Amino acid sequence: MNEAYLEIVELDNGDIVLRPVNADKNENSEPLAVLTISDDTKAFLQNRYFDLAKCMFHAGIDFVYSEDFNDMPEDDFIEDFETVVDTPKTLH
Repeated sequence: MNEAYLEIVELDNGDIVLRPVNADKNENSEPLAVLTISDDTKAFLQNRYFDLAKCMFHAGIDFVYSEDFNDMPEDDFIEDFETVVDTPKTLH
């Protein structure tokens, strides 16, 4: 990915997005990632839900630029991701 400045913004619909900062201030830039936090979670976290979103995006960026990500063959990453997604888990 090209070196660019990124911003984390809450959209009018409540989604929080990670997107490139455009020099022309185009508010319709395509997001790199979209995070939807439920109303129940927002109520529980009160004003801290945006901090949660920032932490989640930072963790994702750190992972993408880590040695773990760079050393992992693409096929292994996809298989690991599918395993996580396909395995239902209940947290009590």
